[in-house]
Parts: sequence; structure tokens; C-alpha cells
Amino acid sequence: MRELYKQLMVWIEEKQPVKIKTDQGEATFLPVKLYQDARKLFVYNRNMRLINISLDKVISIEPIRIYGAFDIREEQVVHMH
Repeated sequence: MRELYKQLMVWIEEKQPVKIKTDQGEATFLPVKLYQDARKLFVYNRNMRLINISLDKVISIEPIRIYGAFDIREEQVVHMH
């Protein structure tokens, strides 16, 4: 687990998107903060919602390449009259 913490800190510093696989599935996230004592990783999902993931439920974490912007929220069109 210590190696995972070291690698996560590097990915956080580099703003490296990661693919996290848990028993509930897998998704792409942008890690922002690691709390080792609580074994929690705070990440942004692709809709830029901040969530936390318990490291106890993580099966694997690996870096992933993103083409284009990480933020996939749809642009809102403002109509001016």
C-alpha cells in the first residue's frame, strides 16, 4: 500500500487522470487529495463533482490518457433577448 500512496502522490502532483476499478465498476477520475490515515482518496469525476473513494474498496488504479478536456460537462447555452 505504501507504494500505491507514493504513486498516487505523484499522479496528484502531475494532475494525471487515473482509471479506478472497484467492486462496483470502473471509471476515470482526476485525483486531488489523499488522506492516508483515513484511507480515502478525493477525486473529481468527469462531471467535475468532488467525491471520495475508500481505498479499501479499490481493486486497481492506473494512469490513463485523456484526449481533449477532462471536464465533459455540457456547455450551457445562454439565450439573450
